[in-house]
Order: sequence, then structure tokens, then C-alpha cells
Amino acid sequence: MPPVRWHRPRRPAIAPHELHLPWFHVDGPAGRPDAPTFLLVHGVGLSHRSFSRLARVLAEQGTVLAPDLPGHGRAPGVGRRATIEELAGAVGDGLAARLGGSGVGPGSGVGSGPVVVLGHSLGAEVATEVARQRPELVQGLVLVGPVVDPEAATAVRQGLRLLRDMAVERPLTSTMVAREYRHCGPLTYGAGVRSMLRYDTAAGLTGLAVPLLVLRGEGDPIAPARWTGQLRDRVDDGTAAEVPGAVHNLVHSHSADVGRAVLAFTRERVGRRQG
Repeated sequence: MPPVRWHRPRRPAIAPHELHLPWFHVDGPAGRPDAPTFLLVHGVGLSHRSFSRLARVLAEQGTVLAPDLPGHGRAPGVGRRATIEELAGAVGDGLAARLGGSGVGPGSGVGSGPVVVLGHSLGAEVATEVARQRPELVQGLVLVGPVVDPEAATAVRQGLRLLRDMAVERPLTSTMVAREYRHCGPLTYGAGVRSMLRYDTAAGLTGLAVPLLVLRGEGDPIAPARWTGQLRDRVDDGTAAEVPGAVHNLVHSHSADVGRAVLAFTRERVGRRQG
């Protein structure tokens, strides 16, 4: 299977709060106006590139959109710490623009099908807040390795869990993460961690009327099963699942398994509501 081809933006999208988010997309299947759109939000220190393997799987059924958060990937920094609420506001407005036909260009495959927002790690917080702020746009929500478990809600405890995780990640995934962290830099990473620790994911989910899938790696020390179960129970139509043999960065190391779970969720839970 050929590598995924990310279509780069001609210029950064101008979003609220002075956040300039470059958006990337992978075309969905031709001739499918009702195909789903998958919005992927990366974790702290990473970028849209962490989803390259997963995007290849999801693009078989729908269009994939992925912004870079400020200071990550190709996005410029903003000189201050952006809150999760601000990040979600920028992502939500960018999503609305693209669904309105003004952003991704010809051949993108963005149509009238359901929109599923997937967030990994810190991106799970942003995805939750997008669903809360823009419920009219989001028909399905997927949280992969979500943070922050209240039992480790400090930078030190999160750091210790991250070290445990990196010791058991697959070598290619560890290489990808290390490369992304070097590009991001310590200041952006530290600001992201502070924002991450100040957001209450469980509270953000409370009252959402959207199908939810909470997905974790079987051995993920950052998102333990007890915590993901608590998030699942926050919504009426929630489900949780584990990927055997995976840890925290499963969107890269176990992209085929994650992709199958997301596609099944979209077909069986989101599509059922759409029908």
C-alpha cells in the first residue's frame, strides 16, 4: 500500500484567538458524497504526521482532516499558552469552514456524511471541547489514550507515566515521537502540558448527546482502564475498547486496529443515528 499523501495548505487558516492552524487532508473515496469526514487532533509534542498510518486506513472510507496545533508541526507558535478551550475554538471554526466548502480545495471528498472527531492524548481534550462547543458539527467522538487521569494529575506523575510508556513503545513509534518532540521543543511542550492538566475531560463529556468511543492500548500507563471506563460512562451512548499489545501511541503503532475500530464505530453507532 503506498504511503499516505497529505495535501498541504496554501496558507495557514486564520482562526480566532490569534491561533494560526495549518490544516492537512487526505482525499476520501471518489463518488461518495455521503462518505464520513474524520477530524484527527494530535497529542502534545506531536503533529498531524503522527496520524499518517491511521489516515491511510480511514481514507479508504472517508476524508481525513488534521490540523497542527500552535507550535507543533508546521504551525507557528503564539507566544503564550493557549487553553484547551481556545484550541477547540480554533479547530471548531476551521472545521466549520471546511464543511462549508471554503477550505480544502477541489477533490477533497468532503461531503454530507457524518463528521467523527478523534483526539489522541491531549487531542482527546480538544476533541471533547470541540464536541461541546460545536455540537451541530460533530456526529461521533473518539478519544484515544485520553488524559488526564485524576490519579496522576500533576506534571511529575504524568512524566513518570510517559517514561514507562516510552520504555515499551515499538521502536519505529518511539523514533517518530522523539523526532516530533525535538521539532516541537521544550517550551511548546511544557505549555501544552500545563493546558492539558487544567482541563477536566470528564466534566467536558457530561451531557454530550453524541456517540462516544473511548479507545486505549491494553498496556497504556497514561490512560488506564479504570479512567477510560469513567469517561465512557459520562455519556448515554458510550463504549470503551482496548487494543491488545498496544500502549499509548497506538494511533501510530497499531493504526490498522485503531482504524478498524473507528470505522466500525462510525458504521454501527454513528451511521445508525444518521439513518
